[in-house]
Amino acid sequence: MNPNYTAKVKEEIDKLLRVSFVRPIKKATRLSPIVVVPKKNGKFRVCVDYRKLNAATITDAFPLPFTDAVLDVAMGHEIYSFMDDFSGYNQIRMHPDDQEKTAFVIEWGVFVVVVMMFGLKIASTTFR
Repeated sequence: MNPNYTAKVKEEIDKLLRVSFVRPIKKATRLSPIVVVPKKNGKFRVCVDYRKLNAATITDAFPLPFTDAVLDVAMGHEIYSFMDDFSGYNQIRMHPDDQEKTAFVIEWGVFVVVVMMFGLKIASTTFR
């Protein structure tokens, strides 16, 4: 790993461990690498590269509806409610049988995701 990113990655993993979004495991049959992505504001985002996992994942047969279809159903009602989806995926727990599939490795160990993370192919359709 690039030494310039080491402290940031360690800080991010420690934060995810504190809030129980990830947990360590001893071994896994499938591992995904992490990727550090620079943001426009000069900070970094720590991501897991789930491309191989996503390629092996079955696509949801019922994707999100078109916005105009949702608006057609909502039209004519007196009250509308909107939900802020900030960190919304993290509110969905991963099934224990599927956690091992999300394993990623860094120099401090192997970890699995306990909650739905951004980057998983099924995240957006699961969250709807």
